[in-house]
Amino acid sequence: MHGLSGDFATMPLKDVVSYLGNRRISGILRVQRGGVFKEMTVGEGCVISASSNQPREFLGQFLINMGHLTEDQLGKAFETQRATDILLGKVLVMKGLVPEPTVHNMLSLKFREMLLDAFQWSDGEFQFDTVEAPPSVEGLDIRVDLLDVHREGEFRETAWQAIRAVFPSGQARLTVDERRLPEQRQSGGLDDRIVAHIKEGMTIDEMALALHASDFYLYQRLYALYRQDAVKVREEPVAPPEPVRAPPKSEPQIIGSESPADEVIQAARMFLDMSNYRDGEALARRAHELAPSPETAALLKQAETGLLDSLRWVLMDPPQVPSLQVPSAKLKTMQLTAPERYLLSRIDGKRDVAAIVRVSPLHELDALKYFQGFVDSGFVKLTPR
Repeated sequence: MHGLSGDFATMPLKDVVSYLGNRRISGILRVQRGGVFKEMTVGEGCVISASSNQPREFLGQFLINMGHLTEDQLGKAFETQRATDILLGKVLVMKGLVPEPTVHNMLSLKFREMLLDAFQWSDGEFQFDTVEAPPSVEGLDIRVDLLDVHREGEFRETAWQAIRAVFPSGQARLTVDERRLPEQRQSGGLDDRIVAHIKEGMTIDEMALALHASDFYLYQRLYALYRQDAVKVREEPVAPPEPVRAPPKSEPQIIGSESPADEVIQAARMFLDMSNYRDGEALARRAHELAPSPETAALLKQAETGLLDSLRWVLMDPPQVPSLQVPSAKLKTMQLTAPERYLLSRIDGKRDVAAIVRVSPLHELDALKYFQGFVDSGFVKLTPR
């Protein structure tokens, strides 16, 4: 077989994985949906390395979620990695932060979760290119059998149906009956952290970010606690959160559902030519939503790159330390999105914007856009370090 490609509407990823696993094929599997890209190196039907542009699928996020690493430790490891250009896993082992077997276990978990998350995609594309001898990753000997992943995916289909029947929305807030919690549980473990976040009034989406958790692992644990009558969804209706918005003058006025895609594309190019990346990115995104095509995808990528460079220069070069300009108590009563609440909760007057963004489970561009919105709205003040 020289290669295989298609879309998930005609061949779901679980079928692709079963096909490759049964034939013990070697090669590179690439999957994408929208702006999400994942790449898996497959050796004789096993995943031996994997990468993703989804921050919650980075190794450091899994280590934090499983309690093997703190955000501060990950931040310091990133500084060493940038200075030495050594793989993060090796840095963590060299600095004595995480044992090598734990790094291997977390990488194995990462490989599995990257595929299993994409099993839920009903749209998107895949491409598999065969290679006789897939490249090895120095110092790693991790093999995740595709057939094992396929079997796990079948189990999760049933599990998700049961979970969604109880927790239909990530915006739900929960209640907890501590008398019904497991008597023997690790102090500071996942259950303790979940209980603390429930008491703080967090939504499930907010808990996922605070815990750096993949969706399935959090929902699976919540469902187990629900079956023990320890956790329930609040009965009162939850109002949808409203994002923090910049002053109206920053919004490009041409955006609107009544604008034909070609007009929006033309306006986006005009803003980008004037180096107005903020409005150009908003317009390019709107054009891609109206009529997605290779042209709008390329335009959006150009706009995102320009906006990212612009925001880095404004918010991170030189390093800027954010400080809250509103009382913390007031933030708890405000209608904020889960990413906004997460980022605001990380502001301590010590860490700069770059340090907060590097360890967050959010895309860098999204996180920086939120920070710019905080500054524009007067929620946050930046001080050069």
